[in-house]
Amino acid sequence: MLCPNCKYETKEGKFCTNCGAHLYLEEEAVAKEDESQSDASPNNRDVSSTVNTVGKHFASFFMHYLKSPHKARFATQQDIIPAIISIVLFALTVTISFYVVVASQVDSYFVDIGFLDGFIIPFIQYLLLFAFIIILTFISTKLTAQHMTLQETVTKVGIYTIPFLLIFLAGILLTWIRIPFFSVLIPISLLGPVIFIPSFILLESKEKEHGYDRVYVLIAFYVISFVVMSILLQDMIGRLLGGVFGGLMGDFFQSY
Repeated sequence: MLCPNCKYETKEGKFCTNCGAHLYLEEEAVAKEDESQSDASPNNRDVSSTVNTVGKHFASFFMHYLKSPHKARFATQQDIIPAIISIVLFALTVTISFYVVVASQVDSYFVDIGFLDGFIIPFIQYLLLFAFIIILTFISTKLTAQHMTLQETVTKVGIYTIPFLLIFLAGILLTWIRIPFFSVLIPISLLGPVIFIPSFILLESKEKEHGYDRVYVLIAFYVISFVVMSILLQDMIGRLLGGVFGGLMGDFFQSY
């Protein structure tokens, strides 16, 4: 069959043997089968079938790009849904990990950190940071005269997020079992969306294009993204510390 991405005549399967793009044979067959049976099946079966299809698609997507994240440069906007799931999964893992760590540390002081301020709001803020990084990356590709749509930018960011998710989990696990020096994996994974992933995307194309120099665009990107990230981090830390000191002061005044 003909690959929709590189136009290479490849063997039938889930991925192109030349560029690694998703061929969507199995997913399209399942989707057509679901459509043909939609009139005869109840709504709950349709929902469960859709969830099952999306789950299988995401699993194959995740494992494929976990093994070969460099193939993200061949990815198209067809993979945007599993890419968004990867971004949400990364943000969810980071925020809930920090919430558990901070809550366990301040628990010894008999201070309760609210779930809203400790997890929900930071989770939303982290997703907003990702959205800002994606938009800023897309603008940067236009400044460097690269041909990339916003949907493709979202897809590539989601794919490149996968290895950093594994690095973050490895850092949390190795730090928890007290293996020295591996805690450095945590800040490296957190810098992924801000520094490494935009650099991977902006430096993908090897063609000589008109536009601004990529080095200067990357420097401007780092400055703007770090300013935005520092603002969000200050707000997140302020909420956590506010909850801690508020709880301590409340216990202090109640004792008198």
